[in-house]
Parts: sequence; structure tokens; C-alpha cells
Amino acid sequence: MNNENIKVTLKIRLSEYLFNIKKFDVNFIIAKVMLDRLYEFPDITIEEIAYLANTTPSSVTKFCKRIGYNGFTNIKSDAFFQNNNLEYISNHHTTPKEYYDTITNGLKNLYDSLYLLYDHNQIDKIAKQLSMAKKVCIIVGMHGFATANFFEEVMRPFDIIVYEINRNADLSIIEDCIHETDMCFIISLTGEWVEQRFSQINPKIMKEYQDKIVILTMQDNLSVPIKQIVSFPPNSYLYSSNIYSSSTEQSFFILLAAYLSQYKPSTQ
Repeated sequence: MNNENIKVTLKIRLSEYLFNIKKFDVNFIIAKVMLDRLYEFPDITIEEIAYLANTTPSSVTKFCKRIGYNGFTNIKSDAFFQNNNLEYISNHHTTPKEYYDTITNGLKNLYDSLYLLYDHNQIDKIAKQLSMAKKVCIIVGMHGFATANFFEEVMRPFDIIVYEINRNADLSIIEDCIHETDMCFIISLTGEWVEQRFSQINPKIMKEYQDKIVILTMQDNLSVPIKQIVSFPPNSYLYSSNIYSSSTEQSFFILLAAYLSQYKPSTQ
């Protein structure tokens, strides 16, 4: 998998790992140490991480691979990108108003640029299909929780019920939601969850319901037989923080609701 094309931040990956962890072990401790020392990257060493986590450098390397990196060097470069972005914002304001304007203007520019990057014909097609739906589900990891809530909000005026499902739930729950709803939206930015876990669902369900599943991802060569795959721009800047990544995801649902309004009038 090409990390240059599917880059998401260290903070997002660590937060998601902690959210989904089921047992107390050395990986839990390493994740906490890395989050605690996040802003010491890229200067902090693998030996320091290992010492603070009371483990070995080899265990830290294995953890890095567990959360999708090639190794500690790769994880440091991602953190360096994130810190540079935060440092830029901090160094380009002198008053609270200027700081506020830097953030909000950046988000406005982000939404404007994304509007031009999306395939509007594809979104229009999805909106037309969605106009016939009464119940839909959205399957996300921890990083997509805010987006799932946002999706539920923008669908409410159209009387569309949204089930928000944690993608680490048992596969039987996911299969039931796909079966019981009219459409299913899946957010998997790196594509890893789709390839490693979603591909394990019952093949009969996959085949029968593939037309009502929409996958939102940065990965452009998923192997699952899903026809509607929305490709997010593979621009690492868009995923340099939770704010930007959530805004990128939410911009899709804003645009989807805009096209949906052509086919299904709002009841509010």
C-alpha cells in the first residue's frame, strides 16, 4: 500500500487504535506514550519510546507496522508533517482574531477546493438512489464518528433514518445492517479495513447488496466488488489533522444532500 497516497496522521491512527483496543497490553502502552509525546516528534527516538513504554525498540517497530506504517522512520515523517502544519498556523497570527481567521479561512478554502475535485455526476447518481431510501447505515471507525453524526443531521430533513455503526463491531451486525437498510455508506480512508475485514463478510450478501453500498476512500484500487467507490483526493494536507479530515468527509455529505434536494424535497 502506498503511504504517500493514503497518508493520514499519526494522531488519528493512534486515537483510533486506542478507541478500538480490547485488552491491556504493551501496544496499549506504546500508543499512549506516542500520544503523550506526539509533539516531540520527529526529534524523539525509538529508544526513548521503548524506555517510556517499558518495552524494546523491536516491539515499537512491530506496533508501528500494526497501525499501518512501514516502521518508526515512516511514523516520524508523518508526525513531522503534522507538526509543521500546526507550527505554521501558530506562527502566522498575532491576535486571537487572526488565529480564528486563519483556521476558518483555511476551512473555507478547503471546502471550495473539494467542490471542484469531486465527481459531481457520480454524486448526483448516488443522490438519486438515496432519494428512494428510508433507512441507511454508515459504517466508520473512531475517526469518522463526527462525520457519522453529521451525516445523520443532514439526512434528517429528508426523513431518512441513519444507523451509525462502528466498523469494529461483529461482522454479523454489519451484515444485518446492510440487509435491513436501503443503502450503506462506508468510510475507509486507507482502504485497509475494507480489504482486511469487510471483504470477509458473507459472499452472498456482498453479491446481493453490492449495488447499494458506497465506499468513501483514498485508495483507488480496492479489490471488493463494489460499484460505487467515491475517491477522496490523495492529498496529505487534507488529512493533516482531525479537523481537516473530518471536513473533507463532511463536504461529501453536504454535496450529497445538495443533490438529494433535487429529487426529494426537505420536510423541514
